[in-house]
Amino acid sequence: MCIKFWAPGFPHKNTYGRVSTLFIFIVVLVVQIVIPVNAAETGIRGTVLWGPVMPGPERLGQSDEAPLSATFRVFAAEREVARFKSDKKGNFEMLLPAGDCTIVPDRSTPTLGPQRQKKKVTVPADGFIEVTLRFNTGML
Repeated sequence: MCIKFWAPGFPHKNTYGRVSTLFIFIVVLVVQIVIPVNAAETGIRGTVLWGPVMPGPERLGQSDEAPLSATFRVFAAEREVARFKSDKKGNFEMLLPAGDCTIVPDRSTPTLGPQRQKKKVTVPADGFIEVTLRFNTGML
């Protein structure tokens, strides 16, 4: 015959199991509140083109624009908040918070007056905005 007894001041054998289960529950609850599982991503994505790329008059049926691979700076409230680089095909994607921003080619971009060619974009509160950014080469 086995006699089980419990002395005051000593935790019951199931107390540790209950405490650890409660602790795990609280941690999971805090993580779900602090870090949302499905946080919405917002930003811009699109293509950067520049033109004209051929000297002389426009030719019917031929595009006078080409993809531009370059570095761009993103400003919000006149403060630089990000930079991105478009790929060889001119494509880019950038996570940004919702709101108004201005995209400016970096000084190293081979365009006419890159700092004066500003493009304003409004990032939506839910998802991405698709844009085509066009810049002037300065070619006549």
